[in-house]
Amino acid sequence: MVKATRVLVIVGLIIAGLWLAGRSVRPAAESSARISALQMAAPAAREGQSVNAQLVPDAVIVEATAVDVSTIPPGVYDPNNQYDRWQRGEIDLMENEGIVPEAEMEALRRASEHLPASGNIAQAQAADGPASNAPTAGVAFDSIDYTECCGGGGNVPPDPELAVGPNHAIAVVNVAFEIYNKSGTSLVGPTTFSSFFAVNANCTGVFDPNALYDEETGRYILGIDADGDYYCLAVSQTGNPTGSWWVYAFPTASGSDFFDYPHAGVGRDAIYMGANIFGTTSFKESRVWAFDKTAMYSGNPAASVSKALPDSEDTPQPLHLHGFAQGTWPSSGPHYFFTETDYDGAQYSVWSWNNPFGGTSPSKVGTVNLVTATGVAAGMPLNVPQSGGSTIQGNDYRPQDFEYRNGYAWSVSTIACNPGGGTVNCIRWAKINPATATVVDAGVYGSNGQYRFFGDLAVNHCNDMAVGYTKSSTSMWPSIFYTGRKAGDAAGTLQAEAQLKAGEIAYTAFDGIPRRWGDYTEMTIAPDGVTFWYLGEYSKNTGTTSGRWGTYIGSFTYADCTTGGPTPTPTNTPIGPTPTNTAIPPTPTNTPPANSTVLHVADLDGSAVLTNNGNRWKATVTIKVVNAGNQPVSGVKVKVQWSNGATGNVTCTTNTSGICSVVKTRIAKNKASVRLTVNNLIKSGYTYNGSANTDPDSDSNGTWITVFKP
Repeated sequence: MVKATRVLVIVGLIIAGLWLAGRSVRPAAESSARISALQMAAPAAREGQSVNAQLVPDAVIVEATAVDVSTIPPGVYDPNNQYDRWQRGEIDLMENEGIVPEAEMEALRRASEHLPASGNIAQAQAADGPASNAPTAGVAFDSIDYTECCGGGGNVPPDPELAVGPNHAIAVVNVAFEIYNKSGTSLVGPTTFSSFFAVNANCTGVFDPNALYDEETGRYILGIDADGDYYCLAVSQTGNPTGSWWVYAFPTASGSDFFDYPHAGVGRDAIYMGANIFGTTSFKESRVWAFDKTAMYSGNPAASVSKALPDSEDTPQPLHLHGFAQGTWPSSGPHYFFTETDYDGAQYSVWSWNNPFGGTSPSKVGTVNLVTATGVAAGMPLNVPQSGGSTIQGNDYRPQDFEYRNGYAWSVSTIACNPGGGTVNCIRWAKINPATATVVDAGVYGSNGQYRFFGDLAVNHCNDMAVGYTKSSTSMWPSIFYTGRKAGDAAGTLQAEAQLKAGEIAYTAFDGIPRRWGDYTEMTIAPDGVTFWYLGEYSKNTGTTSGRWGTYIGSFTYADCTTGGPTPTPTNTPIGPTPTNTAIPPTPTNTPPANSTVLHVADLDGSAVLTNNGNRWKATVTIKVVNAGNQPVSGVKVKVQWSNGATGNVTCTTNTSGICSVVKTRIAKNKASVRLTVNNLIKSGYTYNGSANTDPDSDSNGTWITVFKP
């Protein structure tokens, strides 16, 4: 639907000119809202590289650890929850750590206030009873809220995602998940990610969770960012997610880099993921990953490969496949990604990646212009009003998901638009042919005085679409709404909307104004190809002003779209031989001499760098472990404790040189030093002799070391 007018083009050029005049020619890959995520929900971006830091190779092999989720008690306290870290003085909620100056973001929002009115916006209408062509609501129930996210403490925003299989639904938020049956009965949780991933020492400081279901193999997948350094992936060992899982921790950032905003999708040959990478002071690049799902589903050592995209691209969203039971699952061909290009709210690119484990790189298929495709000028989303409360962040216009159905890929984003009565936030959606990078259909949905934001969509096997989102205005509290379109509806249009869950109270939280919200929600579809499931966010009376977000799950169907065939029974036997990635040699194992199985620390070295423009600092301690013959020993779990200015019990595992490192980020600038103490060395068949600990350079006693602020 191409209806761009001369006025639209002129105004668009003026808005772009105002922005470009004040910025360098590179993508501003983070909005001020996401910048806040780096300062509130995660450790600081790395401001200086540790002398011990090593580059993460493009290809690695990682071993699995098993965990039985049924043995983990619900609500285990996460000591690194955001609220308690703020209370301890470890994070400053008002710091500006972003790559895009707030003044620039404010200029973009001011420009959005002057967008021209557009007749090409599909005007949202309230459904007066069931709409004839809109999806019909089914099962609905309350899900995790602020008081349940962290085993105590709290976190904002929730970042909800949802995975749905034949019999179960898994809701995830920052920083917990809960498993339900299809009637809404809780079977597991809420379980904190920190307790679930505790079996792997690299999976600490978690944020930005992902949840997926692989329709072909019947496996559930959970992923999460760990301290900006690792992507922790867990796959269910069977089609029952309430039992045992395989856990992997894949390194994702090198030295001073910071890995952020991961989003994942199931492919026919791999689990794919895309994320943004930040350097010492600014956006560096976006990267894409492929993880060997066949090996992971069998609990075997699994390979990952990653490739960088040009710095004009940000926020890569991998295609997420649907349609296995309906016979439309692709059997060959590349996997696709959807990226934001030049961060202008108009241009987005499609990338293809074929045979990722064969040493190939992604290639650009083409770029689409969604302003041209919809005929609607798009601006930076505005901060959102609510009844009787402060404003909420609208974030930016990055794409949300890339959903596959019947040969096409669908995506949605939030933009500022003007339906005729002034600028509000609107939902923009697009159906794209990924093989040719062309827009098949697209539209913008909005109405005067009402703000719609953080939308997500899915498509059934009949090519009908459903989209859910948050809606707010000066006369209502943030609430969950949904709408959709039939395959035969007029191009660029959506049906009347309906409310899934009303807001209960004016939203507030412990962070600053405008309040955090989102950063995304999740619409998905069951493997039957018929039933939509949405996990949305609303303002909930949680009993505390520290956080009033709640999440809610609802299901939907179109009455005339029936099942596209029986859902196959997942096979829980080994899927097949693990592919051999000859280009990625396995990590050698050091076997200790038979006469030397007593361990001690041979060296402790500390270093420190300032971060966040001097408002914080980071301490790194490297530990070397040897046996009684002073030979390095690999595979030793080193248990350490931070104190005297920092808190936390963490572990690291020694490499083939007998060395591992631990890092403490976001130390308050008023802390002159911190101490790290080695409490134990653990390896099967070995014993620990702490009295033999030593340090040849005398900067520690081999058991504890003090690291001073630089």
